[in-house]
Amino acid sequence: MPNLPFRPKPIPASTPITTRGNAFWRDSQRFFVKGISYSPHTNIDERGNLGTLIDPLCDDHLLELERDMDFVLDLGLNSISIYHIDHDQSHAKAMKYLEEKGIYVMVPLFANLRPPKVRSESCAVYDLDLIIKNFRLTHEMAQYPNTLGFIISDHGNNSAMGNTSQVLRACIGDTKAFLQLVQPARKIPVGVSPRHSQSELHRSIQYFSAGESDSGRADFCANQCFSWAGPSSFQVSGWKHMVELVTQTTRIPMLLGEYGTSLGRRRPWDEVSCLYSPDMTGVYSGGFAYTLLEANNGYGVVEIDTDTRRRRQKGGDYLNLKRRFAAVHQRSAMEIANGEVRTYEDWIGEFPTGWSTGDEVPPFPGNWKEVMRQFLPLSDERSGCGDAGEETGPSINSIRKNLDVLSIHSTTPH
Repeated sequence: MPNLPFRPKPIPASTPITTRGNAFWRDSQRFFVKGISYSPHTNIDERGNLGTLIDPLCDDHLLELERDMDFVLDLGLNSISIYHIDHDQSHAKAMKYLEEKGIYVMVPLFANLRPPKVRSESCAVYDLDLIIKNFRLTHEMAQYPNTLGFIISDHGNNSAMGNTSQVLRACIGDTKAFLQLVQPARKIPVGVSPRHSQSELHRSIQYFSAGESDSGRADFCANQCFSWAGPSSFQVSGWKHMVELVTQTTRIPMLLGEYGTSLGRRRPWDEVSCLYSPDMTGVYSGGFAYTLLEANNGYGVVEIDTDTRRRRQKGGDYLNLKRRFAAVHQRSAMEIANGEVRTYEDWIGEFPTGWSTGDEVPPFPGNWKEVMRQFLPLSDERSGCGDAGEETGPSINSIRKNLDVLSIHSTTPH
């Protein structure tokens, strides 16, 4: 590997990213997400415990963002995923800065969703106040061209997977319907990050990609995978098996939401070379290495002064990660991409057998017309929202077309 790793000149992130088939695109070119997770915290407390997550895109933290993005740019990356954004804050300055630097942002939604403990509790946790807060964030972030997509993560556990999945599917479907109303000219991908065990992962992916294209299913899936540990290979790590299962199960666009297992010693990051190779790119369009900043867990490639949380320095893993991406940057698109893109839009997936979820989701806990009045200061006709249950004039059903689940939502005022 070269002593001075190659780093491409950033292209401004002014062209929105879309999904088509089972891939991501920037205009007519396939787009590979070369990203890293970014989750700064507040200062460590007196007992040495890590502080709470901060909103790294708000104005108060703009200088910190600019400092930290110097590392992202030095690594030659084009995307970040973040874990917390405050719906009450403006993010215009940060998003403009990131756009100019060529960095796209994966935006988390419903991060404060409490997973239901039992199936009967699904409706209770999917409440209107929670939805409006997340719609407010969606409404703002949808205006920025470098919003890579919206992602809804599963914070539940395996024993409650059916209950949690139902709520997540409601979040996905309602967010997509909301975006159709407030941003009809641009289709921003809305995806899911399932947190199930590897044994259940393919069934989870099958569930969120099941149904027709307008059935509230996810636009992409970003699963965690930490099975590649230290020096390994496509076969030994289990990645080959993972790719085969996804290929057999679905055609949904795929990302690795987190990867990069730490065994307590310097990571070689061999998996980067594999992720951006023909072995993977027929199914996966890249992903997010875990993680940029050290958070008392041995995973951050950038270390932080424990006293002030202000001084940053490159950690032991940093140079290896930079070199791996430098090798990827030197490959041509033909060397990275593999095979033809498979259609997803017209493909109809089946729901997994044995899951209690089926295709039912919690009903929308309110009146769509009243909710949309907060975001669209237009007449009922232009907003596309008639009274819930009305048969005359445009309604939410005309936006959601044949989406059975969401047509129930739009006609069920509470």
